[in-house]
Amino acid sequence: MRIAIFSESYEPIVNGVSVCVATLRDELSKRGHEVFVFAPAYKGFVDGRDDVFRFPSRHTVLMPDYPFPIPYAPELFRKFKSLRPDIVHTQTPFLLGIVGRKWARQCGVPVVSTNHTLYTEYAHYMPIIPKFVTKGALILLMRWYYSRCNAVVVPSEMVKNILMSYGVKAPIRVIKTGVVPSKKLDPESRSEVRRRFGVSEKGFLLLYVGRIAREKNLAMLLKAFAEVLKSFPNTRLVLVGGGPAMNETKELARQLGVSSALEFAGMLDRERIDPIYSAADVFVFPSITETQGIAICEAMSAGLPVVAANAGGIPENVRSDVDGFLTPNDPHLFADRIGFLLSHPEKRVEMGASARKNASCFSVDRMISDFENFYNSVIESAKRCTF
Repeated sequence: MRIAIFSESYEPIVNGVSVCVATLRDELSKRGHEVFVFAPAYKGFVDGRDDVFRFPSRHTVLMPDYPFPIPYAPELFRKFKSLRPDIVHTQTPFLLGIVGRKWARQCGVPVVSTNHTLYTEYAHYMPIIPKFVTKGALILLMRWYYSRCNAVVVPSEMVKNILMSYGVKAPIRVIKTGVVPSKKLDPESRSEVRRRFGVSEKGFLLLYVGRIAREKNLAMLLKAFAEVLKSFPNTRLVLVGGGPAMNETKELARQLGVSSALEFAGMLDRERIDPIYSAADVFVFPSITETQGIAICEAMSAGLPVVAANAGGIPENVRSDVDGFLTPNDPHLFADRIGFLLSHPEKRVEMGASARKNASCFSVDRMISDFENFYNSVIESAKRCTF
């Protein structure tokens, strides 16, 4: 197959969508498919491959980390036509999603789209417009866009139910995003990573991986961490990621008196995150807006027990009391479950082993096979509709 992917989030941006796109690109290519990616140009970044095509773009004040693509690109359209894709796969219902669908229709190519994100939970990024207005507009956009695709992919049943409640008419298929299993460190290397983050020999390392943003509910995590430190003062918390709430999160940490036990590691690629997964004791994830929680799946593949908020698509992937704990959105209960794992090393190891075993449900091979079958079924269905 020849597959054209349109995505606003792509390298060098590191987030769940860009990781998913890169995995699709690499793994489909390994199976002999031709994959072409259409994404915004990123200032100062040069692609090292010839199957990526960049739209001209601008960086804005509202979303400085995400370039805004200019959808008018006649030369790119001519290139798109010359590639003769069998199917178009868009990753958002926004500008490049709309462009990808339009180009696909003009060339008689079926189009599918993945809904990665609960977009209505990001309404605070439009502060000059009342949230209820932004949310209503997003629901109308998703209903209009996804209903005009041949089919839609979602990472969890929760998202499928939400889109159906919005009135989306296209067929919806659940395909879990696959993750590459995290590599295990030898004991000496693990100790070295822990020392690098200031973890004493009898100390503990908590890890969060994700955007530093309001929708990730980090205020709840920091409040819980402050409680954990009262009983386990030799605990360190490392937050891996970047985002628009970095300054306010650091300020809250200062107000709570946890700054000295906290480290912001910044944005890291997967190769640099893997050793931290392997060196940590517990993975903590407070977000209540996740469609799947790819970082949780990565942490589980490293054998880390998870303490996460019982919300979004996370309960479909984490078995509470087996792989870790799911808690209400409450810092006291969140801290209590972290404390339980820190004070019960045998349970921590047992849950970590269960998490690693459960992570096989998120294998990349399984995801790619599901997408191959999905693409083929959509292509065949589109052919039948033309007769």
